[in-house]
Amino acid sequence: LLLFAPARGAEPATAAADPAASEQSAAEQAATEQAAPAERTYGSVEERRLVESLTDGEHSSLARQRDEIEKRKKELKRVEQEVDKKLDQLGQLRLQIEQLLAQKDEAERQRAAELAKMYEKMSAEKAAAVLGSIDQDLAIAILGRMKTKSAARILNSMDRDKAAKLSTAFSTLDDP
Repeated sequence: LLLFAPARGAEPATAAADPAASEQSAAEQAATEQAAPAERTYGSVEERRLVESLTDGEHSSLARQRDEIEKRKKELKRVEQEVDKKLDQLGQLRLQIEQLLAQKDEAERQRAAELAKMYEKMSAEKAAAVLGSIDQDLAIAILGRMKTKSAARILNSMDRDKAAKLSTAFSTLDDP
């Protein structure tokens, strides 16, 4: 949309004849433009209405955009707080799970130690038969908590292949 306005510095023919008057009128015009930028000369009533409606539309559009941005900022802040809250909850749950796993590991160690005491009191042949038939990791955990002499008697009474597998697995474990 192009708007036409009188060219700046355009002077009436009478002012051109008098150089002092033209300087004065140019200075007055510049001062008027700076002092009251809202006052504008329009070519027609229709032009004035169009410019004002566009200006009003721009202001209302900007206001709507500002409102929308503020709403989005508030929503973003709310979602951010929810995410922070969920992260805190997840952190607490992770700590609880770690504690429960530590308790479980400790309980398994205690049970393996109790089983080791029981197997030490059994005859070597019976203990070898049972340890040969249970899960290898459990058997290693039990043998690891037994006295060396008792574990040696049980391994001696076991099938040679099973004893070799348990011995090999036992030697490679970090913490049975």
